[in-house]
Amino acid sequence: MESKPWYASKTIWANLVAFAATVAVIAGVDVGLTPEVQAEIVAAVLAGVNIVLRLITREAIR
Repeated sequence: MESKPWYASKTIWANLVAFAATVAVIAGVDVGLTPEVQAEIVAAVLAGVNIVLRLITREAIR
């Protein structure tokens, strides 16, 4: 199986974006939603994105 560097992984980048969104919630960034709702949205979107990316992944990371 071919491999790619970690920074070429869409899954890792999606998780880093979700991490940044979670940190923004913790830091108090106001987007007009309660922190609980923001966290739920991030979790739901991340779960869906991870499922899709797992289905389309063809290369391992090294």
